[in-house]
Amino acid sequence: MSGVIEVDHLQITDRRDKRFGSTNLSPKRTIAVEQVQPIMCQLYADSRENRLFSENDIGRNPWLQQEEVMVSSAMISKALLQEYELELLEEVREASNRDLEWLSREATLKDLITRNKELPTNWQYRDGFPYFKNRVYIPTNDALKTKIAKGCHDLKVAGHFGMEKTIEIITRDFYWKGLTEWINDYVRSCDKCQYNKSPRHARWGLLQPLETPYAAWNSISTDFITQLPELQGYTQIMVVVDQFTKMAHFISLPANTTAKDVANVFL
Repeated sequence: MSGVIEVDHLQITDRRDKRFGSTNLSPKRTIAVEQVQPIMCQLYADSRENRLFSENDIGRNPWLQQEEVMVSSAMISKALLQEYELELLEEVREASNRDLEWLSREATLKDLITRNKELPTNWQYRDGFPYFKNRVYIPTNDALKTKIAKGCHDLKVAGHFGMEKTIEIITRDFYWKGLTEWINDYVRSCDKCQYNKSPRHARWGLLQPLETPYAAWNSISTDFITQLPELQGYTQIMVVVDQFTKMAHFISLPANTTAKDVANVFL
């Protein structure tokens, strides 16, 4: 952080021989000050590294003459992503063999190029890969998408950016259908982000207590006990409890029970 400060330099004072608590109330207690030229300062977390410069240092001091580039986490993450670019492209090619839509897009672009026809808007084909808006078209493969997302979000130098920044970094080089929604789900499911980042939403409202039941079976609760050892084709139990009398019903259910089946059994 850099800034400019102004320093008032003490020139003369008639109280220099008197202590602070002197009772001398004569007008000679006035202090005359002189304003000096601004001083440039460079401040660091470690105060021992702080640097102060006068106006004469500007353009002369070797430290001020050298250029320093502050590299952001986004730039570092982007650089690390380039390190395994060749390996990543090989994985894209391997995953594309299992994506019929990707192969169809590639065949269409290659056919148009062969017939010297104009390619669709925003689409290109070079180096054996389809490109959308100069970004590599990634086939439908969650493992491949996860690797790209980790390189732009999970690395220590990436800093676990939020949704918008992570999407901005990824879309510099890659594209796939539903990218925004996929990345939003990925960032929301990041454990470290959930543990370390403070929530930004408005405060929760006051708790609203449930109304006290006034009759039997007017208010009930439902729960399920699942993955039990199979007995006569049943592996789970639905528990229905009356909040007023605490009477409970235990209903056995098979493993493949659907929501419709539960509703029918409940009725």
